[in-house]
Amino acid sequence: MTGRAGAAGVAGGADAAGVAGGAPVLDVAGLRVGFPRGGEVLHGVDLRVAAGECVAVVGGSGAGKSVLARTLVGLAGEGARADVRADRLTLLGRDALRFSERDWRAARGRDVGLVLQDALGSLDPLRTVGAEVGEALAVGRPREAGAPRVSRVERAERVIAALDEAGLPDPALRARQRPGELSGGMRQRALIASAVVARPPLLVADEPTTALDATVAARVLALLGDLRDAGTAVVLVTHDLGAVARVADRVVVLRDGRVVEQGPTAAVLGAPREAYTRELVDAARLGDGPGAVPEAGAPLLEGRGLLRAFPLPGGGAVTAVDGVDVAVRAGEAVGLVGESGSGKTTLARLLLAADAPDAGEVLLDGRPWSGMPERDRRALRSGVRLVPQDPLGTVDPRLTVRAVLRAALATGPRPPARADRDPAAAALLARVHLPPEVLDRRPRTLSGGQRQRVAIARALASGPRVLLLDEPVSALDVQVQAAILDLLVELRRDTGVAMVLVSHDLGVIRRVCDRVLVMSAGRVVEQGPVPDVFGAPAHPVTRDLLAARAV
Repeated sequence: MTGRAGAAGVAGGADAAGVAGGAPVLDVAGLRVGFPRGGEVLHGVDLRVAAGECVAVVGGSGAGKSVLARTLVGLAGEGARADVRADRLTLLGRDALRFSERDWRAARGRDVGLVLQDALGSLDPLRTVGAEVGEALAVGRPREAGAPRVSRVERAERVIAALDEAGLPDPALRARQRPGELSGGMRQRALIASAVVARPPLLVADEPTTALDATVAARVLALLGDLRDAGTAVVLVTHDLGAVARVADRVVVLRDGRVVEQGPTAAVLGAPREAYTRELVDAARLGDGPGAVPEAGAPLLEGRGLLRAFPLPGGGAVTAVDGVDVAVRAGEAVGLVGESGSGKTTLARLLLAADAPDAGEVLLDGRPWSGMPERDRRALRSGVRLVPQDPLGTVDPRLTVRAVLRAALATGPRPPARADRDPAAAALLARVHLPPEVLDRRPRTLSGGQRQRVAIARALASGPRVLLLDEPVSALDVQVQAAILDLLVELRRDTGVAMVLVSHDLGVIRRVCDRVLVMSAGRVVEQGPVPDVFGAPAHPVTRDLLAARAV
C-alpha cells in the first residue's frame, strides 16, 4: 500500500486539509508544550488533518513526536503537569483548548482513538483483553443524539471483529485472556483493536507497528489504510519510513520540537529538501551483513528438544516452543525471526534460563544449564546476559547510571575493587560511545538510544560470552537504530561475544547475524546462513515475511 495522490497532492501542508472537503478533523496552529522541569518541548507546531487523510509525523529521538501524539488526545502530561498553549487546537470543530479532563475522557475512544507504543503499560493487566477493547463501546456516549447504546451481544461481536481486523489469531480466545498471557506483538494488536473498535473520526497511532513482525505490520498498515479510505483522519507517529511510504499521504518532519519539513510523502521521502530529512532517509538503509567478524568456534549455548507450554483460560494449553533444537557457537550471532506469537521470546528466555522447559534441556559449555538449581547457576550467570527491549522496566528508576553500572560490575567473575568501579563504569560507557557525564543521570532522563546503550553497557559489565538481545532496536528511531546496530557489529569484532538476536525486522538480522532461525507456531521451520535463507527462502513463512517487508 502506498500514500495516495488525493489529499497528499497539496504541498506545504497548511491547506492540504481542505482537499477532503469541509473543516479539518484536527486543526492545530502554534502548538507549544512545556514541562516544569524539562522546559518547552514543542515550539509552535502546525498540523491539520482532514477526513480520509493520513499524515505521518517522523523525526529522531527527542524530536517531540510522542509528546505531540499525547497532546492531541489530552494526555500531554503523562503523570506530570504540562503547559499546553496554542493559537488554535480544534477537534471536530470544537475548541479542545477549553476541554476539561471530563471532556477529554468523553472524547477519547469516541472522537479520537489512541495507540501507544507501550502496550503492556496501556492495557490493564487485571482485565481481559475483551473488556479492555470493549470499553470504548461500553462507556462512550453515542455521537448522534437519540442513537441507541451498543448492546452487550453487539459489543462482544464488535470486539472480536476488531481483534480479527488487528491481526490477532483466534480472536475469541484472545478476548478471554489477560494482557500478560499474550506476546508483545499480540498485546500491541489488542491495543490497536481498542483504538479502532468504536471507529472514531480521528486515530492517533504512536509507533503502532514497533513490536510487530513484517506480516502483521503489513496487515495493520493495511487496516490503517482502509480506515483512512473509509473517512477516518489518521495521525501516524513512527520512525519506520517504510510504514510512512505505504500508508501516509503527507509527512511532517520534527526536529527538536519544530517542524523542519513537510509535504507529500513521495516528495519528502524521494527528494527531501532539508539535510536532516536526508539523514533520516539515509539511516533507514541498513548495511548488508556484519562484514569481517571472528570465525565461529565450538558450540557454547545449546537447546535440545525444547518444549514449553502455557495454560489457557478454561482449560487446555498453548505450546509456545515445540521441540526446538538450537546451537550458538562461540563468536557467532544467531537471529530469531517469526511472526508475533511464534515463540521467539519464549525460546530466548529458555536459553537464558529465565524460564524452565517442560521437556528438553539447555546446555552451557556442554554442561546442564536449564536443569541446574538457581543457587548453583547464579555463579555462571555472568557469562550469559540479557539486553531487554525496554531497559526502563528492568532497573530501579531511582538509581543513577553510575549505581546501575557499579552493581553490574560487582556481578562479574573478577569484579573490580570498589575504588576502581567508577573508572570501570566510565570505560563501559566509552565502550558504547557515551560520555562520562551520563553516569550521574537517571535512565528516565535519557533518550531511547542512550538508554539502550546503557543497557548494553550493563550487560557487558560482567564480561559475558553470550548476549541475548530481545528486540533491542525496535523502539528506536532510524538514526539511533543504525548506530546501535553498528555498535553490536563492533562488539562482535572487538570482543568475540556470541549473540542471540530476537527481532521482527529482517533488515536488523541481515545487518548483524551470521545465521537465522525462522519460527512459526513454536517450531523452527527454516534455518541457515542469513544470505541463503533470505536469498532463497524455502518455507512459506519465510517467503511471507520477506514479501511483507518488501511491500
